[in-house]
Amino acid sequence: MIETSAPPACIDLRPNALLITAASVALLTLFPVAAHQVGVLAHLPDPPGELFASDRITESKAAHPLGIPDSLLGLGSYGITFSLILLARSHPKARRLLTLKLLGDGAVAAFNVVRQVATFGKICSWCTGTALCTAVMVAAGLRSDERSIALIAGDCATSPAGWPKEHRVGGELRHRQPRTT
Repeated sequence: MIETSAPPACIDLRPNALLITAASVALLTLFPVAAHQVGVLAHLPDPPGELFASDRITESKAAHPLGIPDSLLGLGSYGITFSLILLARSHPKARRLLTLKLLGDGAVAAFNVVRQVATFGKICSWCTGTALCTAVMVAAGLRSDERSIALIAGDCATSPAGWPKEHRVGGELRHRQPRTT
């Protein structure tokens, strides 16, 4: 008997529009910082107020791990994240990697904001924009990615094509069978 029921909702691998938008904006917020850190842009504009010190923070030693501007590292990292978002639809392994990458991106972004406040008592407005976009990416990505979380935890069996080998239909366990033509 060929299974004709709709596949479970957890296998929708389409990239989330909010996730793509947040990743795009995160990348865009890094370009002015990179231009400033490599000397193309003399000053990073900040909103009015005493809370912001983008120039001071992005010029600091902490913003140059191993002597490399962190914005260049961020552009590379978020470029990889964006690629994984686009690959996730057709490559289940990319979806799993995306879940892990989003968790890593979120942890690094949170660490950087906390470090800025703890070290400088101020924040970089551009970096905060990137961190806020990252929070949206993590929320959107994990919300739409319950399947990958289950895969990482080992709770979901998959075939090589990424479709579940079995799923429940009306409480009954069904196995996917190849379609015959």
